[in-house]
Amino acid sequence: MILSKLHQKLERQATKTGISILFVLAHSVLLIMMMYTFPKINAQLGAEAFDLRPGGYSPSEAMALLQNLDPATTNFYLFPQLFLLDVLYPILLALFLSTLIIRISRLCKMNPNSFFSNLYILPFLAMLADYAENIMIAIMISEPANVTSGFVQTASIFTQLKAGITTLSWVSIIVLFVMWLVNRKSND
Repeated sequence: MILSKLHQKLERQATKTGISILFVLAHSVLLIMMMYTFPKINAQLGAEAFDLRPGGYSPSEAMALLQNLDPATTNFYLFPQLFLLDVLYPILLALFLSTLIIRISRLCKMNPNSFFSNLYILPFLAMLADYAENIMIAIMISEPANVTSGFVQTASIFTQLKAGITTLSWVSIIVLFVMWLVNRKSND
């Protein structure tokens, strides 16, 4: 019931214009993070921030990063990075990827009950993993003395899930796009 309503709402946005607007919005936020916030955070950490490690991080790597944080960078990491930009980006990216999956599925004339027609959910799962990651990172950088090895491992799992599910979303888009090209060519 909820998924069908979500699909209906996303389907209305799955136009060339809607997808283009979502692309620009999502990637504008990403550009701000990559050009403004992450360079500043990475410089203080002396390495890539937690969010930028698709393979995750070990407890020893996390502790080394946490030791490099100063109060000003911690505050900057919390806001605007985690609690402004990284709140906007996951939802915008999920909306963009989901509408793109729906659009290409529709162009492929997918059966609405087929496996591929439900792939639009993947970006939202990545979004949830991203939000969980943000909460875990916020706790780690706010209270580094209380961070346990298990906590770091859990945060790392959310980071890996976010990266993995986002990659799976993009792979799904590529597969659907190839299917559309093959169908289009065979109909010519």
